[in-house]
Amino acid sequence: MEARNRMTHRLPTWIRRSAWRTYGALALLGALGVVAAGAFALLRTPSWYAPPNIAMDQRQRVRNNLVEAEQRFTESLRANQPFVYQLHAEDLNRWIAMRREIYPLLESLTPSELVEPFVVFDEGEVTVAGRYKLGGVDVVVSLDLAVGFRDGAIEVRALATRCGSARVSFDTSRLGLDRGVDYSAGKLWPGSPRIKGDFVSGLRIDAEGWWKNGGIAYRVTDLAVEPGQISISVQPLGRRPPPR
Repeated sequence: MEARNRMTHRLPTWIRRSAWRTYGALALLGALGVVAAGAFALLRTPSWYAPPNIAMDQRQRVRNNLVEAEQRFTESLRANQPFVYQLHAEDLNRWIAMRREIYPLLESLTPSELVEPFVVFDEGEVTVAGRYKLGGVDVVVSLDLAVGFRDGAIEVRALATRCGSARVSFDTSRLGLDRGVDYSAGKLWPGSPRIKGDFVSGLRIDAEGWWKNGGIAYRVTDLAVEPGQISISVQPLGRRPPPR
């Protein structure tokens, strides 16, 4: 070791300085590489984010698909037997893309700062994503939500936020996640269940609702989020007058 140190000291000064400059440049390049990789992860559009673009000649087909889904639910309720209703992410994303024409009031359930919302169903979780302007840059921000059936109601709670493909922390107030709602039964659409809370502390959706097609009340008894779909267990409660 001493011999090596003596050899190093014997090197010309310009060689030693050049070596230190090389080490410094390599360290700087490494740091820039880390920053660049982080920036790429933050700014890139995840491959799974693909909001559908509904062409004009396809928009009526999307409306028809929604009507068919409603009819299937109506027929299952009329059978007056417990059943499991499956909601597929592909269908839901097409309805979301046309939400302003189909259910304008549903727009209030998503943060106004997010545009082009898109959902992904996974095991026990729902990811809601959209484009968001952050510091003048248009990025894809997504929210991982835990969705389940607890204490007789459907509960939705925010788990994590992501920018691009990187998990980051955001000011929940800027995203509107802590903005509370309290919609009484029937407020969003005829027979809709009560919806109260926020995405941070927990948004709760009452289990009981009223279906206008046939005037049949129902109760959700369980809910399971699976890859690509949500399975909802429903108990029909018979015909009832519309709630007031």
